Amino acid sequence: MNISEKTGILKIYVGDNDKVKGEHLSEKIVFEARNAGMAGATVFKGVMSFGASHSIRTMKIFALSSDLPVLIEIIDEIEKLDQFAKRVNELLDQSKKGGLITFQELGVVRYKTGEKYK
Repeated sequence: MNISEKTGILKIYVGDNDKVKGEHLSEKIVFEARNAGMAGATVFKGVMSFGASHSIRTMKIFALSSDLPVLIEIIDEIEKLDQFAKRVNELLDQSKKGGLITFQELGVVRYKTGEKYK
């Protein structure tokens, strides 16, 4: 990724237990992002959420669901993200679970490999 290019961030919200063909959806998305040559992806696990179903997801013992929220962020050039978002939509359809995908333009200040990765 060249930081002078128009960049953006794709945010994908899913459940920790969501799967595609037995594989965790969040892992599938990250590996596919890497194979697609995306600049970077990170997965965050939340402690509590609700979405379109309004079901509370939390790690507390009294909760009805232990399916914690997961956020996957992918940063790259806008054109590449637009193409990859189509693949993410396919994966969400295959999982037969709910989800949310958002996109935002982003200004990247630094994108450089550190010494330990050279």
